[in-house]
Amino acid sequence: MSVYEESGMYFDPLFNSNRYQSFYVEKSELYERLKYHDVKSVEFIAMYNQSIYFIEAKGSFPNPNNPESIENIVRDCQMLYEKLQHSLDLLIAKKLGGHSTLSYDGAETLMNDLSCHKIIFLLVMGKNKKTGEWFAEEWCEAIKDELEKKLKPLISIWNIQVAVIDHEAARKLKMIV
Repeated sequence: MSVYEESGMYFDPLFNSNRYQSFYVEKSELYERLKYHDVKSVEFIAMYNQSIYFIEAKGSFPNPNNPESIENIVRDCQMLYEKLQHSLDLLIAKKLGGHSTLSYDGAETLMNDLSCHKIIFLLVMGKNKKTGEWFAEEWCEAIKDELEKKLKPLISIWNIQVAVIDHEAARKLKMIV
């Protein structure tokens, strides 16, 4: 079992256990080939309890309470939109047989049953690489609001739920060690 290291957090190997099925998209052969074609991706996709989680970890985000940050917030939300959209596309392409010659590095079991009840985009805020400081939990709700505005088309089409949590919440959920 491997630990996924992203944004100063170590995601627990439970994502590879019988309870979870996961696909580490950013480290897959498929993504390695496609990223040179402006394809973006979330860190990994995990299936648990009839839900598919598209999980992205970030170490920084513009202050959503600062009106001067709006341009940077729009930029970061656009990037997250593209990562989620492209990750959904990759998952569906695999299910439909696209890129069948490339390894999906663990996605096969995840792909066996996509009849889930929920799709959840989970943004986990970690450690800032520049400052070494952990992300401020009090920003999570405001970031979620901004992200939902940008993701509105995807939320409407796919009935996606959006959650933004900090490293402490991720630790309490036993997602990170």
